[in-house]
Amino acid sequence: MSIPTHGKYEWLPILYDFVVTLEPKKIIEFGPGRGYTTIAMAKALDENNIDGHINSYDIWDDKYWGGHNIAQAEFDAWSVANYITLKRCDFYEWIEDGCEDFDFLYFDINNTAEKIEILYESVKNQIAEGSVVFFEGGSKERDSYGHNGGSMYDIKDKVGYKILTGNVKYSASAIYNPKMYDLDFS
Repeated sequence: MSIPTHGKYEWLPILYDFVVTLEPKKIIEFGPGRGYTTIAMAKALDENNIDGHINSYDIWDDKYWGGHNIAQAEFDAWSVANYITLKRCDFYEWIEDGCEDFDFLYFDINNTAEKIEILYESVKNQIAEGSVVFFEGGSKERDSYGHNGGSMYDIKDKVGYKILTGNVKYSASAIYNPKMYDLDFS
């Protein structure tokens, strides 16, 4: 496994393993930022000969992440650009447009309980059919650093997510149909 290291997201190997295990054909990503999560998923596709593709969406707030050119340069440097299509897309517009189908979705847009709940309500039928959502956050500790929009941990049972990391600031969680998968990579 060859993926970037990222001090905040020590769980990138878990994200990689999810892609290897699920072998998704269509991956949707919201919030690639500089592209480290995108690269981890693309490397999983590449190194395991999985015929999949990532549609990576962001609003590209250049003040924070520096624009999509930085992410694209990272994809080129890691030789994974052919697995990724970068597009400008607002999450709420994607929801309004009916949420395209996906096998795997990675979500990291300054996550809050409100955003996770909106996402879940919009794609729960896809989850019931086997699609998987992986998102940044979910632990009680993460909620200490959250933005307005409520505590993610308070909706854990309602949404049915599983925390994949310990109770750490930069946690990761997944929502999936437990009747179809036993996804334990912690």
